[in-house]
Amino acid sequence: MKEAIKISSRIIVALVFIFSGFVKCVDPTGTAIKFEEYFVVFGTDFMIPLSMTLSIMMCGAELLIGIMLLLNIKIKWAIWIAAALMVIYTPLTLWLAISNKVTDCGCFGDALVLSNTQTFVKNLIIDLIIVILILNRNKYKDLIKSQLQIYAGLGLAVLVAGFEFYNLSHLPMIDFMPYKVGANIPKSMIAPEGAPRDSFKMKLYYEKDGKIQQFSQENYPKDDPSWKFKDSKSILIRKGYTPPIHDFSILSPDGQDVTDLILSEQGYTLFVVMNSLKNADLKNIKSINEVVNRAISKGYKVYGLTSSVPEEFEVFKDKVKATYPIYLMDGTTLKTMIRSNPGLVLMKGGTVIGKWHHKQVKKIKVI
Repeated sequence: MKEAIKISSRIIVALVFIFSGFVKCVDPTGTAIKFEEYFVVFGTDFMIPLSMTLSIMMCGAELLIGIMLLLNIKIKWAIWIAAALMVIYTPLTLWLAISNKVTDCGCFGDALVLSNTQTFVKNLIIDLIIVILILNRNKYKDLIKSQLQIYAGLGLAVLVAGFEFYNLSHLPMIDFMPYKVGANIPKSMIAPEGAPRDSFKMKLYYEKDGKIQQFSQENYPKDDPSWKFKDSKSILIRKGYTPPIHDFSILSPDGQDVTDLILSEQGYTLFVVMNSLKNADLKNIKSINEVVNRAISKGYKVYGLTSSVPEEFEVFKDKVKATYPIYLMDGTTLKTMIRSNPGLVLMKGGTVIGKWHHKQVKKIKVI
C-alpha cells in the first residue's frame, strides 16, 4: 500500500506539472501577457519588460520538472523545485481566491480555465501530495545511472527550451485560444440561452447626524427622511457566463464601430494583424503584400488591424506599400487572435479558416 501511494504520488504531481508546463510552453506569449496583468495589479509595472523572460523560465521549469519526476531523473532536485514553486503558487492563488483581482490565474494557459477558488483547492491537494514526495525522496530508484543523470537533465532542458522557442518563432503548435481555426466569431460572442448571468449585490450608504451607515436594498431607510442618501456600490457576488470572445471590437480611424459590418460579410475576409506598427517585423512584408494582392484580385475584403494610433497609419502604409484600410482594435485582442506581428487571419462568414505567422506566408496556397 505504501509503495502504491509513493508511486502514484510521484506520477500525479509529474502529470500535473507536465500538463501545466506543456500547455504554457505551447504559447509562452500567453503566459507573458498574464505576467503583465499581474505586474499591473501589484503596481510593479516596471517589471513588465521581464514578462517574456519570466514566462519562458517558468513554463520551461514546470515541463522539465514534470518530465524529471515521471522518468525518475534527478528526482530529489525535481521534488524540491516543485515544492519551491508551490510555495509561491499557493499563497498567490489564495490571495486571488479572496480578492479576485485577476479572474484567471493562467495556471493551465488557455487550455483549461479554472476559477481562482478551484485553483487554490487544486494547489492545496498538490501541496499534500508533494509532502508525500518529500518524505519519500530517498526511496525512489533512479531510472538511469547517477553519473548520467546530469547529462539527461541537461538534454531534457535543451529539448524543452527548443520546444518553447519553436512556438515563439511560429504560431503555437496547438491553438487553445478562442480565435482558433474553425471558431465562428459572432457565435462565440453570444451567451447561450439560459446561461447564468453576473449576480450583483447593491450596497447603499446613507448619512444621519454626521455619520454614514451602510444598508442593503432590503433594509435601507426609505421611509425615514432624516437619512440622506450619499452613495451606492455594486458588488459582484457570483460570476456568470462569459462568452469565449467578449472583447472583439473594430473601430475606424475616426472612432466609428464597424464590427458588425465586417463580421456580417459572407465572403472571404483577410485580416493583416499588426499589434504594433512600429514593432512589426517587416522581413516578410513583400510576401504578405503578394498574398494581399492575390486576395484582392479574387474579391476578398482585406483589412489591417492594429492597436497603434491613427497618426501612424499613413506613414506605415507608405512604408510597406499597403493598399488596404487599417482599423483599430485592442492590443490584447490582437495578440489573442494571432501570436505574430504581423500575421494573417482568413475568415469566411465570420468563421476563422486560416491563420499564418509572417514566416509562413510564402507557403500559403489557399489564397
